[in-house]
Amino acid sequence: MIVKENRDITNKENLLIVRDLIQKRSGIFFPESKILTLEKSIYSNYLESMANNFNEYILCLSSKNGDSYFRKLISFLTTNETYFFRGKADFDILKNIIFPELIKRKSSNHRTISIWSAACSTGEEPYSLAIILKELIPKIETWKINIIASDIDETAISTARKGEYSQWSFRGVDTATMNKYFYKKGDTYKIKEDYKTLIHFINHNLISDPPPANENDNLASADSKHEFDIIICRNVTIYFKKETTMNLALKFYNSLNEGGYLVVGHTEYSADNYSKFISRVFPVGIVYQKATNGAAKNKTTPELISIEKKQVKETDKLLNIIKKSTPSLPKISDNLNLHEHRNNLSEEKIIFNEAIKYYTNNNYDFAIDRFFKVLDINPKNVRASWMLCHISANRGHFEDAIKWGTRCIEIDPLFKEAYYSLALINLERKEYNEAVEKLKKVIYIDPNFTLGYFTLGNIYTLMYLHSQATDCFKIAIDILSVKPSDEIVFQAEHLTVKELLNLIELKFRAS
Repeated sequence: MIVKENRDITNKENLLIVRDLIQKRSGIFFPESKILTLEKSIYSNYLESMANNFNEYILCLSSKNGDSYFRKLISFLTTNETYFFRGKADFDILKNIIFPELIKRKSSNHRTISIWSAACSTGEEPYSLAIILKELIPKIETWKINIIASDIDETAISTARKGEYSQWSFRGVDTATMNKYFYKKGDTYKIKEDYKTLIHFINHNLISDPPPANENDNLASADSKHEFDIIICRNVTIYFKKETTMNLALKFYNSLNEGGYLVVGHTEYSADNYSKFISRVFPVGIVYQKATNGAAKNKTTPELISIEKKQVKETDKLLNIIKKSTPSLPKISDNLNLHEHRNNLSEEKIIFNEAIKYYTNNNYDFAIDRFFKVLDINPKNVRASWMLCHISANRGHFEDAIKWGTRCIEIDPLFKEAYYSLALINLERKEYNEAVEKLKKVIYIDPNFTLGYFTLGNIYTLMYLHSQATDCFKIAIDILSVKPSDEIVFQAEHLTVKELLNLIELKFRAS
């Protein structure tokens, strides 16, 4: 009998070699400061393997024949901490926004939904997704639902396939929900079979394996068999180097259908790592979306903020200006100062100012990333919340913008910018009465808010309330008449007092 080498297998030099192999094959990286924490797991794995010495052990971990030992090693080194509906914010976004959008989009054609739950551990996440989908789709049997759930850990996948869980997997889940979707079996709970049929569990390495096949795609070509509507990969890239994360993000991007969504963990938000995606911003988190129809990532659809700098000559262009005007970086004279001009800037203010710089350079996703960091520091930063409202509206994500605008008002009921942004959304939807009510609140909060009177006057004109429109324009003229003619009213677009007065005069002549 050949006796294996002693614990010299785990000297620091050898540990570093194994560490680098783990990083190459799985993406998981352990800094040198934590290298000694690997010793016990590597030694146990070595004893179980077919290797008789260190060189053989490295060959074993590198070969296909030794793949099971490599996966066991990864299982030793990673945490399979999960439970049903873990990360309530993510599931709220999926249940209330993403899934309804997807169901509406798909209901008129093939009625197929494909989801990849990547690094699913013991299966609580994909089963949670199946439960929500069955709640949202009354006749789900008429749909083709395919949830691919993958993990590198064979033991975890085996547990997931069984669908049997202890009470610990249900922390935070009420008893009624447990009884509705699970059978009680002694001290364990077993998921009902009609939920299991929606999920296909596979053993899969995110880094070295190709994306799993989308089993739904009888309708798709061979080239599109890996395309999913949603990919969920949470709390995985925290173990990766930046380059590995960016490569994985590209793999996910290429594995999504146009308009598809990527959900990552809250600590993994990064405009840099997910630069090919559009950031969908919600008050409880960010979801990354693949653009549709080759749309440019930073293209605003429709654009609500870009005021035409040229002189407007026809009156029918006035509404277009209003639809396209939200004060992005206005003058202090209109009391919409986004910058913090103080000598001792806190981390919150520094990050906020970084976000504004990204925004003014049209790097919206980097701006979003920074605004969220601001809100992590101070959830009640109303300006950061309003800018997320503004960007969402700017991209045509009106429902998202409404949620952010509402949040602003909850933080500060006298924050007029939120009412103004919500009024513009009402205007875009031709909800004139609702827009008027919000603009009245704006003017009540700030009686000198020129933009409010100008917008309100145009809406009254659209409603054929010419007397009220005239009153609003007169007030706007009175406010503007005491300002220098070259003063910038809308700083980002360089619209001057003189130009705005000319627009109002054109409106008078048209009426």
